Amino acid sequence: AGWVGARWYLKPVAEAVAAWGRATISTALKIAKELGLEVIYGDTDSLFLRYDQAKVEEFKRRVFEQLGLEVKVDKLYKRVLFTEAKKRYVGLMEDDSLDVVGLEAARGDWCEAAKQLQEEVAHILLTTDNVQKAVEHAKQAIKKLKAGKFSIKDLVIWKTLSKPLDEYKVSAPHVTAALRLKKAGWDVKPGDQIGFVIVKGSGKVHERAYPYALAHGQPIDSDYYIENQLIPAALRILEVVGVKKEQLKQAEVVSLLDFFTQQP
Repeated sequence: AGWVGARWYLKPVAEAVAAWGRATISTALKIAKELGLEVIYGDTDSLFLRYDQAKVEEFKRRVFEQLGLEVKVDKLYKRVLFTEAKKRYVGLMEDDSLDVVGLEAARGDWCEAAKQLQEEVAHILLTTDNVQKAVEHAKQAIKKLKAGKFSIKDLVIWKTLSKPLDEYKVSAPHVTAALRLKKAGWDVKPGDQIGFVIVKGSGKVHERAYPYALAHGQPIDSDYYIENQLIPAALRILEVVGVKKEQLKQAEVVSLLDFFTQQP
């Protein structure tokens, strides 16, 4: 009801729902504090509490009594790391696996190398508290990319075509890649997932986007991936503990020894 383009748009209803949600969370917060439950984080529809089984059960009972709502414990984390953005966090489960919410590692429009690095950095921080180890791990991934040691499959970025190609007014990498597929004889239509990579060259980024299926043998633009994929994904986690971009970019310098040992 709150979106102007919605079929049943009605601003007062949207505002009333939002106000009710805020009041509900506010009451739940008050109940939690009365019970001595430590509130770690809260947003529009959830609360993160330091777990105490007896107090949580009483919390659920009182929320139902006062608000008529059933509260359930969704997940139990051993530890959790919140980023600065709302609803973007990663939790460490009891079996040491990660539960990633809202971050690049959970989204399809980032390459696998970036998503994997983000998860690995988060896992290191949540299991060891060793910031330097996490930073060094990120640097090694950047160095590996610079040396051309990532598989092209790990660098594919996926985007969905939302409309026919001739309706796009602004060029975008996945559109350019789709046009190349069409020119090569592929049937391309709205709803298709387009996998592409960015290759080296002098043109704009979208001009250097090649569909994954046609990109073998093309030199990958490692600088693009470092600046727009690996570093942003790693920093989303590392900036929480005070790490700056410059600390990761130091890894871009390849020594002469590294350079010559990489040559065939």
